[in-house]
Amino acid sequence: MVEYLDELIRGIGMLGLLVLGLAAALEYVVPPFPGDTITLMGGVYAVRGEHPWPLVFLVVVAGSLLGALINYQIGRWLVGRFEHRPDVPFFGITHARLTAVQGQMRHRGPWLLLANRFIPGVRGLIFVAAGAAHMPRGNALILGGLSAMVHTGLVLGLGAAVGGNLERLEALMWRYQRAVLGLVLVGVVAVVVRALARRKTPFT
Repeated sequence: MVEYLDELIRGIGMLGLLVLGLAAALEYVVPPFPGDTITLMGGVYAVRGEHPWPLVFLVVVAGSLLGALINYQIGRWLVGRFEHRPDVPFFGITHARLTAVQGQMRHRGPWLLLANRFIPGVRGLIFVAAGAAHMPRGNALILGGLSAMVHTGLVLGLGAAVGGNLERLEALMWRYQRAVLGLVLVGVVAVVVRALARRKTPFT
């Protein structure tokens, strides 16, 4: 897969930068999309001298912000949809659930937005929730942009660390994905344990 992507992106020259940006955007809108994998390859291209490092960084961050903005607008649309049809669920989301998410975002929204780029799978949903909670669009994008810049710098750095060696990149990607999955599982377990602890009542 890595070799195929490498040939594809290198074959289209500077348009490969557009692929990197679109990959970062699609990762928000279509969570299973392997945007981090393609961003890692951006680090390799920067080291090879095929694309300028600052330009790769800016394109990936801009793509992340585009995806975040799309999801934010989806959240705003979702609120309007429930205002007209509050009793009809939308893809399993009920009006009560949306209200609960809005409350959570008002309390923890800024922290979630700052961490969003490091939370795979649900990073896009955080911006949907931000839009649904009517958080100021500018504030949401600024916080999301800060998260995207830190994450993109780290991922490009990982890609650069392997130089032009695609085999090392593939091995690094596998370790990176396992580490991220491990962190997500730890987070899920922590949330479940906390929820169970809150529901537990002492014996009398």
